[in-house]
Amino acid sequence: MTDTPSTPGGGRFPPRAPLPDSPPMPPNFGITFDDLEASARRALERMQSIGESIAAIAVDETSEDENISVRVDAMGSLTALRIHDDAMSMDPRELGDLIVATATAAAGKAFGQMGERITEFNTLSAEDTLPGAPPPPDREA
Repeated sequence: MTDTPSTPGGGRFPPRAPLPDSPPMPPNFGITFDDLEASARRALERMQSIGESIAAIAVDETSEDENISVRVDAMGSLTALRIHDDAMSMDPRELGDLIVATATAAAGKAFGQMGERITEFNTLSAEDTLPGAPPPPDREA
């Protein structure tokens, strides 16, 4: 007697699946591995480039009265502050408000620059399609 389970009719359980005449092949989409690799490299280069470009954003802004000068990075973080000697005679609350207003104006410009770079990145990414790939879906519908 064997240890192989059998069906009530004496056949093997489970029955063997039929083997195809040839191994199944994926459909031909006209995209090669080289195409995929090249596209991935381009995407990586674009991502590195935008990262460096955004990291390099630094916006300088000076108040209208030239008492306050600030520098902010791409995220709007204050990285430098210069207070002119004349500002030291201002009311502390007014001085604080002037610093905040100047930094806010600089941050707005930095966000605008970052937005422009991201838009450019998205445009380049959308235009970089693989040969034979279907067009991207229409997102405005």
